[in-house]
Amino acid sequence: MTAVLYTIFFASGASALIFETLWFRQAGLAFGNSVWASSLVLSGFMGGLALGNAAAARYGDRLRNPVATYAIAEIAIALTGIGLVYLFPILGSALAPWLRGLLDQPWALNPLRLVIAFLLLLIPSTTMGITLPLLSGALTRHDADAAGIRESGLGIRGPDGIRIPSGIRIPSPDSRLPRSFGRVLGRLYGWNTLGAMFGVVIGETYLIGAYGVRGTALIAGMLNMFAAAVAAWLSAKSRGPETSAPQGQVGPVLSDPATATWLAAAFLSGFCLLALEVVWFRFLVLFVKGHSNAFPVMLGIVLAGISLGGLVASLWFRAETTASAPRATASPVALSAGLLCVICYAVFPRFIAPLALSTITRPLEILQIGVPLMFPVSFVSGILFTLFGAALRSHLTSESQTAGVLTLANTTGAGLGSLMAGFVLLPVLGMEKSLFLIAVLYGAIGVILWRPVEGRPTKPAAPRRILYATAAMFLVGLALFPFGSMEERLLPIPVARWAEREADRRVIGVREGLTETVIYFERLVTGKPVSRVMLTNSFSMSTTGYGVRRYQKLYVYWPMAVHPDLRRALLIGYGVGNTAKAMTDSSSLETIDVVDLSRDILAMNRLVYPNEADLPLHDPRVRVHIEDGRYFLQTTAQRFDLITGEPPPPGIAGVENLYTREYFQLLQDRLADGGIATYWLPLSDLSDVSARAILRAFCDVFDDCSLWNGSGTNLMMIGTRDARGPVSEEQFTRQWNTPSVVAEMRRLGIEQPEQLGALFIGDADFIRRLTAGSASLTDDDPKLIDASFSSREAGSRLLGSVTDIAAARQRFQDSPLIKRLWPQRQLAASLPYFEFQDVINAHMYGDLVKASPAIEDVHRVVTRSSLSTPVVWRLASNSDIQRLVSDATPQELANPLLQFHFGIRLIAERNYAAAAEALSRAEQLPDVSDNAFALHIYALCMSGETRRAEDLIREPFAQFLRANGVSADPKQASLPPFWLWMKNTFGIDPRN
Repeated sequence: MTAVLYTIFFASGASALIFETLWFRQAGLAFGNSVWASSLVLSGFMGGLALGNAAAARYGDRLRNPVATYAIAEIAIALTGIGLVYLFPILGSALAPWLRGLLDQPWALNPLRLVIAFLLLLIPSTTMGITLPLLSGALTRHDADAAGIRESGLGIRGPDGIRIPSGIRIPSPDSRLPRSFGRVLGRLYGWNTLGAMFGVVIGETYLIGAYGVRGTALIAGMLNMFAAAVAAWLSAKSRGPETSAPQGQVGPVLSDPATATWLAAAFLSGFCLLALEVVWFRFLVLFVKGHSNAFPVMLGIVLAGISLGGLVASLWFRAETTASAPRATASPVALSAGLLCVICYAVFPRFIAPLALSTITRPLEILQIGVPLMFPVSFVSGILFTLFGAALRSHLTSESQTAGVLTLANTTGAGLGSLMAGFVLLPVLGMEKSLFLIAVLYGAIGVILWRPVEGRPTKPAAPRRILYATAAMFLVGLALFPFGSMEERLLPIPVARWAEREADRRVIGVREGLTETVIYFERLVTGKPVSRVMLTNSFSMSTTGYGVRRYQKLYVYWPMAVHPDLRRALLIGYGVGNTAKAMTDSSSLETIDVVDLSRDILAMNRLVYPNEADLPLHDPRVRVHIEDGRYFLQTTAQRFDLITGEPPPPGIAGVENLYTREYFQLLQDRLADGGIATYWLPLSDLSDVSARAILRAFCDVFDDCSLWNGSGTNLMMIGTRDARGPVSEEQFTRQWNTPSVVAEMRRLGIEQPEQLGALFIGDADFIRRLTAGSASLTDDDPKLIDASFSSREAGSRLLGSVTDIAAARQRFQDSPLIKRLWPQRQLAASLPYFEFQDVINAHMYGDLVKASPAIEDVHRVVTRSSLSTPVVWRLASNSDIQRLVSDATPQELANPLLQFHFGIRLIAERNYAAAAEALSRAEQLPDVSDNAFALHIYALCMSGETRRAEDLIREPFAQFLRANGVSADPKQASLPPFWLWMKNTFGIDPRN
């Protein structure tokens, strides 16, 4: 019986964590994934658990057959758990009209969300809360009977046959009874938590991907039904004379000082561990990419520590013979937990050092840094919980009551600890000081348990040497806490991953907020900033760099060209404000709604726009909503002419809900007639399977979907709600008449209106052929977004399809969408610009696409067009650096590196003579000397000075031959590709 019950409690633990993760995922669809909504759902869940704990403490002893009741509870969990997974998405749509008026009133909306979440989670979470007390009572009685001691409604009978009336409270009639309860509690707690670890890991990493959200819910329910069936069979098989134990009284428990002390310790222990978990996770995502599969591994480490702690404590009680063992041990164990908090944080830099410059995503790497940080304290916490239970059993009337009040105190503390860590400790104190405070709180538990409270104070319960030594080490640990390590040693690590050389970066702002740690740093060239990068935790979410600005501002520039009257715009996800700035620069927009989860991200945007007049959020047309974007779309009644956004990368946990078919349907539903939705498709972050799944989902919703080049692998999906056209040529080109807009467009390589057409990749027919046979990304199958990279060959097939310029040009000519939206003259005028799209792709895609030699591309652009930006890009410069060149003083411009970029700009401007002079000055810098020299010769040839160019190259070429061991006649030496091209184009031959 014992082994079987432990087995089914393992299965029950696995089911519980699978259900919990599914409920939180589905609740996010119904109530949003904002920090408030998520915390309120967590509060509802923890509140239900606490209610179940209280019910078990109050009424558990009245049950004649607790194992049979446990079976019924498992059935209830299965049915209501599955039902919630199916109900939550439906509920979101059903409640939307009722909650619409409260959308921007969180003081009213959040309490209502809490009530709804609590009511929905009431049955399954409450039922989960009674399972541990029920089984602990049944198993302890079985264990006690095997040891020759028994507890019944008439009292406790020892092996000598003496019966102690149940109405009389005594510490313990037999030292084996609390030890027996300690053994059972440790095992139950350990196996249940071990099952929880298995459930959360296998659920997120395998089951959801293989069977979908609903299929995983059915599997979790089957685990509960299995547990119920086995428990019912055991109950029937072992049924015998049943007696009613005395009814537990929860109220009087706190009147006993000893009991109240242990419960206070259990409350604080739960508070500390859950607060630590929140702080640990926030800390680790500074180094671990917040992938959906990373969090199960991190949570699994914590659960593994707790479970093994419980199991070890159970083994210890099996060997321990002293009735006062829990009281003697709890204080030093609690102090040890606090000391380990300090030690694990202090030694963490040693474990992260080997992985400092790598993006941590693999489970083994997460374990490598997560286990040393989290496992030790989690392990000790599992021991503490078991010790508290064994100690409480000496003061309470039954096992069910003991387990009930213990879990009630611990669960209540855990719920409060999670909320306090997220809403108070991290925003106010930050991660480092929060870790220190929690270590102090563990010490407070040790102080509370320092002396026995029952009777007259005597000497310390633990041997003096152990207790005093532990206390001394704890105090030394606090005194040596490594304050400043976060700022000096740890925060620079994620920054270095995005700008490895310290001379190339400068941190300008850090904020530990409610939802993330936001770090701003500047990229530097010659010590001057050229762009700003925003890291949220360990990931670069956005930047003001020209490449990111290009595709994010195209989200606005493209619709502005083809929509006849854009007035109302919605931006979901603010980032660093690139898209918002494009909106506020457009005078035709009358209202701009910005939705973002994080106040901290919005507040820190002042670092990007220090001039208040430039800050998009201060534009009077902008209305800010601190809310989950999907929930906003689901709830608002407004319609918009343009909906776009800057969502986080799809691999980040929870973000898959912003790329599913259901989300795209919400976008279309909120578009006004003729409205346009533009959306990000980041090929570099997606496997072939994932990219096709998103494209398929988008085109399942938008019949006229299309795909466009943005900036390299950052493509742009566009869909409309029956947009009609074409607009007039004047409307199409009006943006190029606004000085501030046209200046930015030129910096971003959209120098002519006709270049918009050359960004075309394909319309709906092309995308449907591209995604034929692919599954659509849906809410029920979210793990498609995490599909493994199949192979380089498969990825190159997709990439090849979207970078085939000749095919795209033909599709552009034939596309019904283009004929419907593009002015006729602009359609024809766009065709020649496809010739230069491959030059832009060569720069933006890098070595992902096959490209001609740079000098060939440059020569083609400067001789066949008036474009300048592709020339600058192809020669490894950009508008960010060129702005630095323009703003440089004469003294600063003398820097050879700036002279190099200045020379590139002069080539793009077709001022070849001046370019040759600048490039000759740049040759003194070793880092660019070879390229500067080659471009110097090219500029001379373009300015008509081919003889001078040939004279300049002769001696360097001879040196090159000697350096490469060529001793034969130089005239017989083969020319490198660049010089061969120069010979064929200009007739200069360095061998002459």
